[in-house]
Amino acid sequence: MTHVVLGHCCKDASCVRVCPQNCIHPAPGEAGFESAETLYIDPRSCIDCTACVEACPASAIKPEWMLTVTERPYAARNAEFFEQAPAKSRPRSRRIRFEQPLGKPSDRLKIAVVGSGPAAMYTIRELLRRSTSVRVTVFEQHGEIGGLLRRGVSRDHVGVRDMMRLFDVPFNDDRVTIIHNTEVGVDVSVEDLRTRFDAIVLACGASQPTRLGPATADRGECVYEAIDLLVAENSGASGFRPRGPLGPRSLVIGAGNVAFDVIRWMARTRDRGAAARAVTEVVVLSRSAPDRASFTPSAFYELLDLENAEVLIDRSGRPPSAGADAPLLRDISALPAADICAGDGPTPTDAGRLRVVLSFGQEVTGLGKAVAGGVAVSTTTGRTFLADSAICATGFTTKQIDGIPVDERGVVPNRRGRVISLETGEPLDGLYVVGWAKRGAVGGVGDNRSCATGTVTQLAADLHSRV
Repeated sequence: MTHVVLGHCCKDASCVRVCPQNCIHPAPGEAGFESAETLYIDPRSCIDCTACVEACPASAIKPEWMLTVTERPYAARNAEFFEQAPAKSRPRSRRIRFEQPLGKPSDRLKIAVVGSGPAAMYTIRELLRRSTSVRVTVFEQHGEIGGLLRRGVSRDHVGVRDMMRLFDVPFNDDRVTIIHNTEVGVDVSVEDLRTRFDAIVLACGASQPTRLGPATADRGECVYEAIDLLVAENSGASGFRPRGPLGPRSLVIGAGNVAFDVIRWMARTRDRGAAARAVTEVVVLSRSAPDRASFTPSAFYELLDLENAEVLIDRSGRPPSAGADAPLLRDISALPAADICAGDGPTPTDAGRLRVVLSFGQEVTGLGKAVAGGVAVSTTTGRTFLADSAICATGFTTKQIDGIPVDERGVVPNRRGRVISLETGEPLDGLYVVGWAKRGAVGGVGDNRSCATGTVTQLAADLHSRV
């Protein structure tokens, strides 16, 4: 009997390192690792040893016989991955290499890490592993460590949130000092840190919502940011308090996993008579076509499994490509088609079910107040969507820090993690970046592991070149 990787796999790859059969792929460094939604276990090689189960920080691996009805498709997906890879080209793990240490124990290097989310956690682990004498100081602008893993991940994702236990060992190490409630660029300057530390690693993430449309005052009081909603729900019992009614129709702008988290929140709060109780229809506006959608297959299937909700596809939106044979695209094509009546309000649903309509190919060009109240959203297709509220889930960008360059993509410009000047392209001495601030707001928690290894490898090489 084989083990199976589930949809909330974090790609931390701890399982790869303990597998005695080398049957978990793609591994870090192999083709397809960066783009893969999850890792996969080869059912023909798995010996049911359970080593991967114990190593997985997200509890995303289960024996096949324990899978629930909704988890059964993941067994087929694991097998399908290896069936598509011919035996001769089947991936093999790269040879283990010994990493370069940061320096001699006598160096007593001092490193500043800005932020305390997953990227920071993996960076600190890598720094401590390469030096017994390094001293790491973490600057965290909030009162708790964890970043968006603690504050922004939906409570529905129990396995992902459980990864907070990975923070215990590195952040409690005697070589690590945490300074809470201190924002770099506001309470302490980058230049000050550069005089006090041998290097600064920016692990500040991309927590600033991408701005869409005019200023808040011009787009009305019925427009919200998805991350604000999720942070409020995760930070205390008070939860989210809208400034006005969200329904009966609400628009969710963006179709990534965060957007689907918002829909699940709406479905859940309707059941308990809370903030979203007036919402009967949610229209999801996806800029991309179905074959380039931002959500992961696991997030889509979780949406389909919502109780008291029906998921449909906008008849006037962009359909999946003809002849699409990917399982996800086939399932999107199989959704019932629906019409969105912009001026008539939401379509009534059976037995009070939440109606969720996915509309693809709707790049938003305008967001503002509607004449009759609520919001009006226009798209490149020439359509205007009217609703009682809009929730923006259009992604994240890196918040500007005085003294740190940020390019037009919202990313800190870098080469292999070493920050470079926007004007000259030359490295900025002692400045490094990791995580979403380094590569953009893509990838899950575990993707930061290899990302941190790359940045610390560059940092170690630079430190040795100074000698």
